[in-house]
Amino acid sequence: MIVSSFELYSVSNWLKLLWLAGAIIAISILRLVTKLYQARMKFRRLKSQGIPIMTHSFVFGHLPVVLQFYRDWAFDANFIQTFGYYIHKHWQKFFLNETKCPPVVYVDVWPISRPMAFSLEAYVSNQMEIGSSLPKSPMQGEFLRPISNGRDLNCMHGEEWRYWRTRFNPGFSRGNIRTWVSAIIEETEAFANMFKNLSGGNSDWGQVFPLEQLSSNLAFDVTGRVVLGTRLNTQSLYPSPFTIAYREQLQRMEITLSPRKLLWRATPFFKLLVRRKRGQLMRLLKPFILEGFGADIQGPRTIVRAAAAELNQDPGAKGAPVNDSLVEAVYCQLMIFFFGGDDAISITLPRIFRQLQLHPECLAKLRDEHDTILGPDPATASEKIREAPHILDSLKYTLSVIKETLRLNPATITIREGQPDFNFHIKDADTVWPTDGFDLFDSSITIHRDPANFHNPMEFIPERYLVAEGDILHPAKDMWRGFQLGPRRCIGQELAIVVLKLVLVHVIRNFDVEMAWEEWDQLRELQGIKVNKQLVEGERMYTTGKATSHPKDGAPAHVKIRDPSTR
Repeated sequence: MIVSSFELYSVSNWLKLLWLAGAIIAISILRLVTKLYQARMKFRRLKSQGIPIMTHSFVFGHLPVVLQFYRDWAFDANFIQTFGYYIHKHWQKFFLNETKCPPVVYVDVWPISRPMAFSLEAYVSNQMEIGSSLPKSPMQGEFLRPISNGRDLNCMHGEEWRYWRTRFNPGFSRGNIRTWVSAIIEETEAFANMFKNLSGGNSDWGQVFPLEQLSSNLAFDVTGRVVLGTRLNTQSLYPSPFTIAYREQLQRMEITLSPRKLLWRATPFFKLLVRRKRGQLMRLLKPFILEGFGADIQGPRTIVRAAAAELNQDPGAKGAPVNDSLVEAVYCQLMIFFFGGDDAISITLPRIFRQLQLHPECLAKLRDEHDTILGPDPATASEKIREAPHILDSLKYTLSVIKETLRLNPATITIREGQPDFNFHIKDADTVWPTDGFDLFDSSITIHRDPANFHNPMEFIPERYLVAEGDILHPAKDMWRGFQLGPRRCIGQELAIVVLKLVLVHVIRNFDVEMAWEEWDQLRELQGIKVNKQLVEGERMYTTGKATSHPKDGAPAHVKIRDPSTR
């Protein structure tokens, strides 16, 4: 049988293609093995230096520990927020040769993410938050890319961060926020009116609803008023186009350890969707930014206008046209304000109401304080506060309830990027604990629940912040980190506190609020949804979320109007 030259040529080409494919596969495998070796040896070297390392697999690293966390805690638990606390509680299981839990826990999750280091001690966390200028982790920039392209205050560092933080600080000052109290009251009254509509009437419990969503709507509307000077109507049936677009983009934001989601986020199609929606959001905000840089407007200064005044003080800036580059830079900052405001309020409010449900004695003290300072008639409270906004400063027990809630369930966590010239100084350690190549996590919840830092840490005791220094309840300096610490603490802290106080003023004397898990479960069963009554530490309202912490299932709740005779 004679084989044609064409056939020989085809076979030759196929052999070449097979050889090329084999070479590519071999190189890929070699590269994978090399990276695996480098990643795992990084942790083996730490162990050889005497640094405690959890039980470590050369093939899987600490991924089995992560899986154990999800099995023990919950498969929808928030890894970023609670993993450090989980390890602190169960350290004997993972540090077999140690006599105490290490102050820093190094975690190897390659190839899912960069190496991690969780700080479980306040003095260690303070080194990276107060005593250094460590940049924020690239992880945060990637998470925020859908809304700000990673160019916001939360991701910036160094001189760029200082420049923009200085420009926006005046707008978030206590004095400027007080000028917005009347507008904020309008939004918190709308929130209370939603409670009225959702109540059963005649002192009956109303339908179950996700409290987190209502709180998020409130936060968005307040931010719209203070930052842009407009009503976004998120609490109405007809929210603004910006609200709708922003909420759609939020669905594309997450920090995930899921390989499937990581692959999807790496695709060009996902990136195109993100870029297009971000462009739409900027077009919606651009008129407000230009207005903020325009002629003087009577009334309180929006965050945009206050920043514009600061920017106009820069040499050569006054009278210069507002170009697209400046608009985009301001837009990025506004997006992080909407995100941060939403998180701070929507996460904290459900937690406050849950704590007040569990501690009726604290609720009674809160109501007594409002009766004493604002008068016994809740209907007159808004007018009194409008006339004298500083009266909010007198609600000291109210502030203490907020702070104690944030102690037990902090809303935020800071993530910094380790550096070659920055090492942790560990008490009684003979070796340096490096940070280079690691994402550094401040486990606030671990620090807040450590009996070395707070007396009876698992008890809800608002009086901690009212007693004199030296009292056993009084927390030591730089222990409470509800809004983080140091120069990079939350820029919107004052605004968040005002909103939370005003919500409590408008709600607690007019309504009873309870979590309603049984009703929620029944509703979902009627919808054909399988109900998983998972508990974490005996609590249904455990912390979930793709990055920031959120209450399970959005905190299902119900409300009823209080009987006037019981007020």
